[in-house]
Amino acid sequence: MSSGLGESMRAERIAAWEEALPSYLRLAYLPNPGAVRLRLSAYEVEGGAAEREIERQFEALRRLIPRYVVGYETASMQELVHRMLTERGATLATAESCTGGTLAAKFTAQAGASAYFLAGAVAYGNEAKRSMLDVPAATLERWGAVSEQTARAMAEGIRRRTGADYAVATTGIAGPAGGTESTPVGTVWIAVAAPRGTTAVLRQCGTDRGQIIDRAAAFALALLRDALSPEQYPER
Repeated sequence: MSSGLGESMRAERIAAWEEALPSYLRLAYLPNPGAVRLRLSAYEVEGGAAEREIERQFEALRRLIPRYVVGYETASMQELVHRMLTERGATLATAESCTGGTLAAKFTAQAGASAYFLAGAVAYGNEAKRSMLDVPAATLERWGAVSEQTARAMAEGIRRRTGADYAVATTGIAGPAGGTESTPVGTVWIAVAAPRGTTAVLRQCGTDRGQIIDRAAAFALALLRDALSPEQYPER
């Protein structure tokens, strides 16, 4: 939490620090009466290491604006999304390709997930995407499995089939083989289908298979969080 410094001036003071943040950390500005909360969210790429990195980064921030930092706290993206879904009574379904069920496992590992988590589909092959998620054959033939169009169709398909309020989908190349010059290993399309519509983003998630899966799941959680709070996190 910071206080006493205008938001635009604060952003200028910490711009270089924010730009240098690791790819698995994201800063959000949350205005409050008399203060602005700077929330640094970790995508849980490396578990406890992410929490230590948050603490290190906030110490660096404290040195940049020492007079204006009131205090800080940590919270994982996974816990945040879990809480948002629970509090709103919204339901969720997942459709995964390259992440192979990682997203579904993250949600169902948390106590109380049965209140909102309806189903998770791992549709690895194209035939499974067609039969399980209703991805049109023409979409796969024209755009390929790793594309914005397929990611959107996957999210919309699982949402329609399950009746969930929200659905998140991932499709990409986790490697080590399968990449091309135009679509290298680590390319992942992520989509969230929500009551307000469907949003899709392209992310490059590294070159190591395990890292790609973890990062893709983390980015998917962040995109779902954005969809749950569009007033705070406008579509990107």
